[in-house]
Amino acid sequence: MAEFEAIEQSPGFKDRKTRLVVFGVLQIILGSICALFIPLMIFGAIASRIKSPHNSSFRTMIPVFLIYSLAAIWFIFMGIGSIKAKRWARALILISSWFWLICGTLGFVFMMRIIPNMFNKTGENSQQVPAAVETAVICVMIAFMAGFYIIIPGLLVLFYSGRNVKATVEYRDPQIRWTDKCPLPVLAISFISAVWAISMFWMAIYNWAIPFFGILLSGIPGAIITVIFILLLAYTVYGTYKLDMKAWWCALLVFTCWFLSAIITFSQVDMLTYYQKMGYSQQQIESMKQYVTMFGSNMSLFMGFWAIVVIAYLVYIRRYFTSASH
Repeated sequence: MAEFEAIEQSPGFKDRKTRLVVFGVLQIILGSICALFIPLMIFGAIASRIKSPHNSSFRTMIPVFLIYSLAAIWFIFMGIGSIKAKRWARALILISSWFWLICGTLGFVFMMRIIPNMFNKTGENSQQVPAAVETAVICVMIAFMAGFYIIIPGLLVLFYSGRNVKATVEYRDPQIRWTDKCPLPVLAISFISAVWAISMFWMAIYNWAIPFFGILLSGIPGAIITVIFILLLAYTVYGTYKLDMKAWWCALLVFTCWFLSAIITFSQVDMLTYYQKMGYSQQQIESMKQYVTMFGSNMSLFMGFWAIVVIAYLVYIRRYFTSASH
């Protein structure tokens, strides 16, 4: 009996159960922080609404509330899954962390262009911020964004992609889970499509404003195009998970059309015009005019970069669709 227990305690890899618990607790803490921001933002929006009844910021803040709510649920749920050493948790955390790291790195680069110009305002209040305070604020902001956008997702990717972590969850959760029935690279595109489809429902808050091959659609026309995209993305989510070749072609079509439409539109339409279509107030547009103008001129290049990355990735995962779908 003692010999059998010794064999059971020597699975042939380094058990990372303790580290899975630690990383799980950290993610639960992240989720709790996101949850704490929700009432603070709600109270702030209500106070702003009471002070300025005609202020439209409350409506445009709804997606932010939803993002924090979903993030809180996601981190807490994934944290529990990590603590329990579940296969599905490792797969989903790894996919979402890669997505977070890539987008965060690009976001960090973009913010590094904006931050140095935050205090470079003209007008009577332009000299009120001392240089020492300005430097301190900039350093704190850069440190925070580097940690949130790069370091945290980078650590998650590094840990959950480890061979011993994979072996640990497979050993402690021997049952085949739904995430095991699809190659991880393909599951990633299914995950991205699902996130995109869900986020497009928020367009209803923004008057269904959507770029469409050189023009901006809104209202009923924008809603029709958005719903079509959502339905195609929903099919992509399900079909790619099932390794259906038709779904791969659908994904290629949807992503290509979206990026091509955005590139053409934002090479002709100003970003401030887009925000007007989305229902932002003139006061809100003026407050972010400096930063939007700085980034807006590069929007087509930004979309072009993402188009190359996504299409190249779709070409890469096509090999998983060569066999018969299951």
